[in-house]
Amino acid sequence: MAPSNLMTSTRATGRSRFRRSLRICAAASLAITVSLTTAGTADATPKPSAAAAKKELAQLNTKVDKIVDQCNKAKTELEAAKKRLNVLNAQKKAEQSTYNQLHARVVQLVANQYKTGQSDPATAVLASKNPDQALDQMSTFTHLASNRGQELTAFLASTQRLRRDLAAVQATVQDVAQKAAKLKAQRTAVDKAIAKQKALLKKAGEPTSAPKGNVGGTYTGPASGSARAALNYAYAQLGKPYVSGGTGPNGYDCSGLTMMSWRAAGVSIPRVVPDQYNATHHVAQSDIQPGDLIFFSGLGHVGMIVDSGHFIHAPRTGENVMISSIAGYWQGQIVGFGRP
Repeated sequence: MAPSNLMTSTRATGRSRFRRSLRICAAASLAITVSLTTAGTADATPKPSAAAAKKELAQLNTKVDKIVDQCNKAKTELEAAKKRLNVLNAQKKAEQSTYNQLHARVVQLVANQYKTGQSDPATAVLASKNPDQALDQMSTFTHLASNRGQELTAFLASTQRLRRDLAAVQATVQDVAQKAAKLKAQRTAVDKAIAKQKALLKKAGEPTSAPKGNVGGTYTGPASGSARAALNYAYAQLGKPYVSGGTGPNGYDCSGLTMMSWRAAGVSIPRVVPDQYNATHHVAQSDIQPGDLIFFSGLGHVGMIVDSGHFIHAPRTGENVMISSIAGYWQGQIVGFGRP
């Protein structure tokens, strides 16, 4: 082989080996990079997703809305039962006074019978100062009806009804109190879950509470009459915090805001969302007017229509009374519309 050809061949072989070396180095470098990246990913804790946290918080909030509604209803029933009990206690006091007067007369009757040597088991029972014993002796009623006149018979029958009513109301108070305690425990559990979600939002770098700002606003839309009065009240609450069970003036839950807004307009609607839905005239979305109520999430949330595309409401824990768009998320949660 000629010297020039040999040199050319040697150079070509050298370049080929050099290129192979480069490829080997590049491959090794890539392998090391991938290995380091994989190891870093495995060791690092993934940053929580703010969107996922918000979604889970919204789901929990729907549950809280319903539990709060049930708590509010139980509280209303408990208060009504206590008022009824107070009325019955007052009636019982009045009846007791009547009984005492009758008792004095019966005692005198027994004394007279004793003097004459007569004995009457019915009057002896009444003279025992034990009205329950008298009421329990049902056979006495027939005897009294024929021998003691209508006045005493009516008194005993009235006392019997009163004792039955008191027992029923006392049982109702106890039942409602037990339900309220159970719902309070459920609410506590959900509040703890929301606290965990707030912690997750914090880790994701998202705010956990609504920023404080100006409170109140002015409704300038076309509503008139009671609807305008209700919206005027609602707008004045803009910026106030959501408070579970709240009916103002410092904070509201969703149904507390709608109830108080319409109360300010002279219209009484029930306290809780399902009852508000049942108590209002249902209208189609195409027929909604400012002031109408808009119901969401299986009757777990309610707001008030501002215009065809917006509503005012108290959203959830950590947010303030605000105006939201119906479009998007809320549109998919709509149950119906009601006009007080």
